[in-house]
Amino acid sequence: MSDPSAPRPDPTRVGDQPALRTASGANWLVWGAVTAVVVAAVMVLMANRQPAVGWPALGLVVAVYLVMVAVRFAVRSRRARLVTLAVLDLGIVVVGLVAVLVVLFTA
Repeated sequence: MSDPSAPRPDPTRVGDQPALRTASGANWLVWGAVTAVVVAAVMVLMANRQPAVGWPALGLVVAVYLVMVAVRFAVRSRRARLVTLAVLDLGIVVVGLVAVLVVLFTA
């Protein structure tokens, strides 16, 4: 049983959000899939204009999502698993943004 006198986590702090403390990780896989699909759609459309950027970026997005799935089932520590999934989800967005910026500034 938890100690009632122990301080409760402050949900307004980024690191104390329930998604980073108590979730199983399935929610991160769902949002990661949504993020990956949106970014992948942009990469496919971009590959028509710059195939040397679009296709590798698409492959990287798929690879990062597959790493998310592996982390969800392989990492036992809840906190480490959830933080890693959050960082990988952000990584999908960063890959898409960098690819778009590369195409924008090289066109």
